[in-house]
Amino acid sequence: MPFLGMPGGIVAGYLADKFFQGRCTQMNLIYLVILAVSCWCFYKVASVGAFFLTAMFAAFIGFFVDGPQNLAGGVQASRVTVQESVSAACGFTGMFGYFGAMLSSKGASYISVHYGWKGVYVSCIFACIIAMIFISMTWKKEAAGVPHK
Repeated sequence: MPFLGMPGGIVAGYLADKFFQGRCTQMNLIYLVILAVSCWCFYKVASVGAFFLTAMFAAFIGFFVDGPQNLAGGVQASRVTVQESVSAACGFTGMFGYFGAMLSSKGASYISVHYGWKGVYVSCIFACIIAMIFISMTWKKEAAGVPHK
């Protein structure tokens, strides 16, 4: 999954530049929708008997998780923040990213024990929805900083 995450992040940046004038909001939302669907599909089809589909949805998860991670954590944070606070904004997004990573193993473990694997995948989808809500809040702010053609 991390092996496919690297090109996923690069493709997200390229597509944001190519189709959205460097704006990250739209690309993040597209990636997060596909990520949520991929998580649900992985949960539904993952099995030894469906090796190809299991591998494909695992690859999709790896690919589509890095786009929002890279764009929201660095590029988008710097675009929606006043110039004097860009470093602090990027630092905060990094801090919360590492804090989330620290909690993810304990959180996923707790959820799987108490709610099963369905609970783990549903919580991942719920996290995508929360991310979509927060990222969509930057739509107008990010658009204001991009000159229109």
